[in-house]
Amino acid sequence: MNNNTENQFKKFLIIIVLVSASILYIIVKPYFLGASNNKNGLKLSSQKPWQEEFAEDNEEIDDVDIQLTYTENRFKNEEEEKKSFFDMSEKYNEDYWVTGNIPINPMSDFNNKTRNDIYKIRKIFVDESMFKNKKYKPSDEVFGQIADNKPWIGIDALTCYGKGPNAYKGLSEESRYINNPTMLIGLDRVNFDAKPKTQCSVIDYLMPVKINYSKDENMLKVLFEVSKYKGDLGTEFLLKGLNAKDLGFTYAYADKTENVVFLQQDTNISKDIQVFKDFIHLGTVCGVKGGCNNGSPFQKELNYTVMKYPASIHFKLWKKKPKNKESKEDINYLIILK
Repeated sequence: MNNNTENQFKKFLIIIVLVSASILYIIVKPYFLGASNNKNGLKLSSQKPWQEEFAEDNEEIDDVDIQLTYTENRFKNEEEEKKSFFDMSEKYNEDYWVTGNIPINPMSDFNNKTRNDIYKIRKIFVDESMFKNKKYKPSDEVFGQIADNKPWIGIDALTCYGKGPNAYKGLSEESRYINNPTMLIGLDRVNFDAKPKTQCSVIDYLMPVKINYSKDENMLKVLFEVSKYKGDLGTEFLLKGLNAKDLGFTYAYADKTENVVFLQQDTNISKDIQVFKDFIHLGTVCGVKGGCNNGSPFQKELNYTVMKYPASIHFKLWKKKPKNKESKEDINYLIILK
């Protein structure tokens, strides 16, 4: 009798153990299967640390934007933000835009402002940029010759209706630079354009359509849509280093170029280290009585033309005069012309 009771008790324990094991197996099984059969497990890319890729499908999550925050442009007079005029090609998405985009500030009307006004405006935009520095003050060498309460040469005069008594009207040409300090080197046209208003477009302003900073490369990358500007190859452009000079990057060398030819053969920025000489003063080129504040001078060693699009110019920039062209740069700067 005791043996039967003991055997029944053992069988009861065995049944409880088997049932418990079955329940545990049912609960745990999906997790084990999920872990072993997960075909979409993310892994870090060994080639590009800012990317992730899917283990089997090799689909890359690229171009993660780290947005730098700018406050609202308080100098915008109901102007529309500059819009992109093209879709980025796969090549440039993959190779160039790898860290984060920097907002591009619209242009402003500086007419009748004082030099002190411009200094305050400039300081605000620098303080809202990656070059923020509590010790920064606008360079007198660059901005010290601005004339108070005078007209400023207008971007529409340069790109559309030409010089004359109305050349000051509208947005001021130099606000492209003053409002966008991260555009260390910009593009200028060599001459005034005079054409029917129906042929005028904001794309002629030569504003950048994208500015990006790559911390890993210590490189600013600036994209311009210029292939639609005048449309034909062989158009002359002029590099303008006004922002570079103001922020202390006075020395520059174009160590790599693609589909670009500099026109000054004896010396140019692709052959030798050059010094940016840019400044703003009261000039007479606008055709307005009494003159307009405008940028100067014309540096022939920065004059170039494009042979084929896309094109690019890579610069090494220094704050102090380097020993030679191979010296380590303070920042890299890449212009892409599309």
